[in-house]
Amino acid sequence: MSVLTAGELVWLVALPCSLVLIALVLLLGPPLGRLLAAATGTARFWPQVIAEGRVRQEDTEHARYLLALLGPVLIAAATLALARTRVRLSRAAAVAGASASRAALIAFVVAAVLYQHRFTYDIAYSSTETPFRTVYFSWRTLLAALAIAGLCAAALRSRSVVTTLARLGRERTATRALALAAALAFVVLWLMAAFNTDTTLARVHEDVWLNAAFWIDEPFAVLNGQAPLVDFHVQYGQLWAYLTAGVLALFGTTFTTYALTMLAGTAGALLAVFATFRRLTANSLLALALFLPFVATSFFMEEGPSSNRYAPVNLFNEFPIRYAGPYVLLWLVVRRLDRASGRSPIPLFLLAGLVAVNNLEFGIPALGASLLALAVGEPDRSPGRLARLCGSALAGIAGATLAVAALTLAVSGSLPDFEWLTTFPRLFGGDGFGLLPMPRFGLHLVVYATFAGALAVALAKAVAGREDVPLAGALAWVGAFGLGAGSYFVGRSHPHVLIDLFSVWALAVGLLAVAAVRAIVRRSTRRPSLAELLVLAGFGVTACSIAQTPMPWTQLDRLREAPPVFPGAEALPALLRQETATLVHRGEAVAVLIREGHRIAEDVGIRDVAPYANIEAMVSVEQWVETVLALRRAGGRRLLVQQGGLQPEQSSWLASVGFSRGRTLSNVIEFQAPW
Repeated sequence: MSVLTAGELVWLVALPCSLVLIALVLLLGPPLGRLLAAATGTARFWPQVIAEGRVRQEDTEHARYLLALLGPVLIAAATLALARTRVRLSRAAAVAGASASRAALIAFVVAAVLYQHRFTYDIAYSSTETPFRTVYFSWRTLLAALAIAGLCAAALRSRSVVTTLARLGRERTATRALALAAALAFVVLWLMAAFNTDTTLARVHEDVWLNAAFWIDEPFAVLNGQAPLVDFHVQYGQLWAYLTAGVLALFGTTFTTYALTMLAGTAGALLAVFATFRRLTANSLLALALFLPFVATSFFMEEGPSSNRYAPVNLFNEFPIRYAGPYVLLWLVVRRLDRASGRSPIPLFLLAGLVAVNNLEFGIPALGASLLALAVGEPDRSPGRLARLCGSALAGIAGATLAVAALTLAVSGSLPDFEWLTTFPRLFGGDGFGLLPMPRFGLHLVVYATFAGALAVALAKAVAGREDVPLAGALAWVGAFGLGAGSYFVGRSHPHVLIDLFSVWALAVGLLAVAAVRAIVRRSTRRPSLAELLVLAGFGVTACSIAQTPMPWTQLDRLREAPPVFPGAEALPALLRQETATLVHRGEAVAVLIREGHRIAEDVGIRDVAPYANIEAMVSVEQWVETVLALRRAGGRRLLVQQGGLQPEQSSWLASVGFSRGRTLSNVIEFQAPW
């Protein structure tokens, strides 16, 4: 009989806790979903929106995901309880329990990965109303990943190979500079696929073009006199709207300026991850080896062709709006844990509060993950010490709240309405707009298991003592952040949305690979376990994404020669601007419900008072009522709509509240208010 280590305890309890969790999810999901339904579904959607199947209540699915988040909690509670009682088991029993958990994990991952080759998405997921399959990782990728795992395992078992690699990768000034230059060059290579000008924007992949109108209007609303959280509902980045508006005001209101600003933010966030890897490994070349697969998987292609792709790299609502703040937070957390700093963590939580205000969907998980990571790294985990840490978090959040209030007060003369942070999360998550059902099985469950596994490894390291504190904190951070950000996929469970989570998943895989390699090297036999081989295979999968790296000459060709996304796309912005100018008077308050309406308003010298980016963001009756009231408060009398964007029921509703149809041009329709 022997006392089990924390790592052995985690494996011992993993399988029974997973079975308990499955039972809880299946049994308690429906009743908890009914409770959630009582507090959601309050929006009145237009009949056409409902008829098109764009509204779907998923209260039970949301409830089940909330219950699934208890999985790491159950494992942590069981592990800590057994560790405190210093439970003793025979070595045979411990090995059998751990082996059963490992075998179940391997079988689960293999089945889920293989299932992607069989599952067919129905027409609800398809813009072309055609069923389709999404195979994220081909058979060649999987075989290559297994080969990479085998090579890594063989290299780690050889003391001479490990010694040679350590000697070659020894940290020197020249090595550090070379690795940083290579990392930066790789980032620039990828970001070329996201660079555009006002001219080339009409030549990008159609799905990128369709999305761009939503995020470009956020800073232009600020330039045009509106303020997020005051009189404009931001869908993606509350604070990024202010930042980019400032840059546009200084350097010119072109898409080139906007794109360069966003790409600089993305590059900064990615280099923060490189700095995190370097701090955790204390080796720039190892950090580079982890960083390249991370970047490539972060920008995994959703649709092709590869020369003009649709991917997170050119969706600025992902990078930098959602991811930049969290990744900078991770770097600061690991830096603090590595230095064992005694300074107050309030400034860190101040930034975390700002990240949460910027985008709730990713910001709240980043805030919670930072608090958890610092708690894991605390040498003294007494209730008093943890209470002081929570107090610092509250102080930082309060500081962020005051900072945002000061910002909106300076910009608009009004205090922010923080309830507006929930406008789109409520509309999508609570009221069901745009949601899609989650497949019962598939790769998304492997992503969930990766985050849960990161938390389990962090727990084992925390229970074991002061060993690998920065790595334990980083694993705790990525596990908590990944599970929180996973709600993004839980709502709209489209295969493309899962790819939007590949960045944090690849980060988790990279950190788990660091933990696995350290465990193997410290073992006398240097023989990897099945679970460690699984982690190395996961790293091999991310490494295969490097094959998707865009070549610079293809991007230069795209910028010069790619055809427009549809005939007339290059001329459309100018036509919309010209027709809008024809219908309005300079300085007039107008509700401009057309593509890039706030940008057009800024260009032609009018004040767009619409509180939303465009008509496509106004899917509920309440949003139209709010827009009409905003127009009336501003003293405006015109509402402009783009041809083809207005549904018959919306036109009828405008007539019912007194609007009359005015001039109709080739691209813009004018409605005149009754007051």
